[in-house]
Amino acid sequence: MTSFVAVGLMLTLITVNLSTSFNDFINETEHQQVATLKQRMVAFYQQHQSWDPLKNNDPLWRSMLGANTKQTSLTPSELEQHKLEKAENVSTLSHLLQTRRRLSLYDMDGQVVVGRPLHTENASKEAIELNGQQIGWISLIPSQLSEGSPGNEFLAQQYKSYYVIALSVIALAFITAWLFSRHLVAPISALINGTYTLIKGNYTVRIEKKTNDELALLSDNVNILAETLDKNQHNRAKWMSDVSHELKTPLTVLRGQLIGIQDDVFVADEQRIQLFIDQIDSMSNIVNDLYQLSSTDAGGLTYKKEPLNPIQIALQVADSFSTQFKQKNLHVDCTQVTTLLGETECSVLADKDRLRQLFVNLFENTYRYTDAPGHIQISASIINQQVTIQLQDSAPSVPTSEQPHLFERFYRVEPSRNRNSGGSGLGLALCKQIVDAHQGTICTSTSSLGGLSIEITFPLYRNY
Repeated sequence: MTSFVAVGLMLTLITVNLSTSFNDFINETEHQQVATLKQRMVAFYQQHQSWDPLKNNDPLWRSMLGANTKQTSLTPSELEQHKLEKAENVSTLSHLLQTRRRLSLYDMDGQVVVGRPLHTENASKEAIELNGQQIGWISLIPSQLSEGSPGNEFLAQQYKSYYVIALSVIALAFITAWLFSRHLVAPISALINGTYTLIKGNYTVRIEKKTNDELALLSDNVNILAETLDKNQHNRAKWMSDVSHELKTPLTVLRGQLIGIQDDVFVADEQRIQLFIDQIDSMSNIVNDLYQLSSTDAGGLTYKKEPLNPIQIALQVADSFSTQFKQKNLHVDCTQVTTLLGETECSVLADKDRLRQLFVNLFENTYRYTDAPGHIQISASIINQQVTIQLQDSAPSVPTSEQPHLFERFYRVEPSRNRNSGGSGLGLALCKQIVDAHQGTICTSTSSLGGLSIEITFPLYRNY
């Protein structure tokens, strides 16, 4: 609609400007012609001392106006005048505008000599003077005020052409706007429908790209958002299922044991009570892990960082597991890291308790998944202002396709979900959050010993 108004306004301005400019040009041209005609009339009157030769002599009048006439109808003096007109090469614009029809000559008494017999209100008059004495009048009706004027017809034809052009432009603009709107509205409608589907909770929707512009980029972003929401919904459902499953197992064991005692099937002896304590500890560990994970997600888990040697903490934790490793016949090799214990450069800014929790979870994971007899190797190095600690174990290993998922919550490689070796599936997820909180990295790979290799990197602390 705005474009149509603009075209209409532009057409109006062009029309007004054309009419004004054309009329000014015509008036200036006719004014010059009247001035030239006055000179001719003065010369004619000076020669004949009267207007009588012009009365009812239309050919002579036309010749003086510059019109074509037959030479045979003119007197010798008139032929000389006609040659003079040709020599001056008078413009044919006066013929086009039919100026002679609008010109009249009156004597000094106001009587018509040639032309219109009566004066009109719209006509302009100019006096003809000879030696300071008025000898007549020249009257001219302006072209734009003359009925049937070729100038008016020319303007009308131009107006018609402009209107046709304007209507064509408007039609073209309408068609272009319609095509452009279809090109623009189609992807916008797809985006609206797609986001409305997302609002209703259907995260499987994907928006098809119809263009290669910013709307296509927006469609990609909406598709990524839908994919993220779909993944989060799936993870939330899986999370609830895993949490309920993890808590259901110890609760089932406790309930079965208590019912057995109530029915006098079991005796509440020390061994039975220890079983209850173990199951309660299992649930407590799961709840504590969940609490720490949720606290980290919410930003509520605090870290009291100080400069310390992470290798020293790793060896302390490994020593606390020495009894368990001996019982399972797992040999631990720490010879490659002892040289860095006294290294002053091997210092990171970290929370001591969180690092201890990190290595406890890693050694516990190694203890659960390494077959006996087995081998565990701890190594470390300092490269590019970073300290790297590597924990490797012997078989069994983890398939390469499964390794990227090891740090996901409740993820287990065993489909059977055997908790005798699998744990709760939260230990490595906590490890990743602790390492991330220390601006470090943790990754897995296949160990050269035949099992799994976990590599942790921390930035070194420099107190400048």
